[in-house]
Amino acid sequence: MKKITLIAFLAVLLALPVFAGGGSESGTKYTLRFGHVLTEQDQFHQYQQKWAEAVLAATKGELVMEIYANAQLGNEEDVLEQIRQGANIGWQTDFARLGSYVKGLSVVNASFFVDNYAEMLKVRESATIKALNKELADKFGIANIAFNWAQGYRMIFLNKLAKSPDDLKGLRIRTAPAPIWVESINALGCTAVALPYGEQYTGIQTKVVDGIEQPYNAGANLKIFEVAKVAMETGHIFATNTMVVSQAWLIKMPQNFQTILIDECNKAGEAATKALEQQTAGSRKIMIDNGVTVLGRDQLDMQAFVRESAKAYAALGLAEVRAAVYKDIGKN
Repeated sequence: MKKITLIAFLAVLLALPVFAGGGSESGTKYTLRFGHVLTEQDQFHQYQQKWAEAVLAATKGELVMEIYANAQLGNEEDVLEQIRQGANIGWQTDFARLGSYVKGLSVVNASFFVDNYAEMLKVRESATIKALNKELADKFGIANIAFNWAQGYRMIFLNKLAKSPDDLKGLRIRTAPAPIWVESINALGCTAVALPYGEQYTGIQTKVVDGIEQPYNAGANLKIFEVAKVAMETGHIFATNTMVVSQAWLIKMPQNFQTILIDECNKAGEAATKALEQQTAGSRKIMIDNGVTVLGRDQLDMQAFVRESAKAYAALGLAEVRAAVYKDIGKN
């Protein structure tokens, strides 16, 4: 009797579906929990949901993506470490953070590195960048599957009519907590202060910082116009985000699933970038309508800002990497 019961139990066990990568839903073999620090209203969040829908359809429900906004999966450093350990987690990050693992990658987030989106697409094909991304995957277990999710030009929002690096001296400007961000903002003449994304509004309000640097869309979403009344259109960084997953998790999937995940990510990134570009004019108008004075590039000493930006490359030893990438893409 006991033998018959054991055989029946094994038969039931063998009939159960096999799940991988954290899958648990009926018909699901793989699950990717993907997170970011932005709000659910942000265009990137909405296009990541479209990415998830496309992946679900293309894999006939066998690869499910769950999208988490507002850092629900945890702080960035902890999430990236989980990714390194092979967890079925993905994250929206940037080259500044990835530069903590492979220093050369941080060059992409340096001030005045690229002029526009078309140039960033050339960087994506750079042999130098491809080699650095391979090092990131092979040595640190982080697969950079797409970096065409561009937030656009970053501006400085503050409460002073500053037009040159000298005018910014002594002012504390919030930036993200990574060396290339800090050095790039210091090179503009001000003092960089690393604060979490969600503390920017209160940071200005409580005078912990004198201003922040963000694209117009982020500034409008955060309602920075309520606490900062000047926008300097320096465009000092063309902000491009990267989408990363665990290399160990990625290669456990069939090749066609890997291809679908990556291709749909790039398609969604291109669409998100176009949507954000269209939204920028409206976000700029929101700032102006709420009393923000805009200082355009023609009113700023851009030659001085570009000249001073070289200090960031020198401080972090990135001048040679920049030269190699520029050679790859034919940029002087």
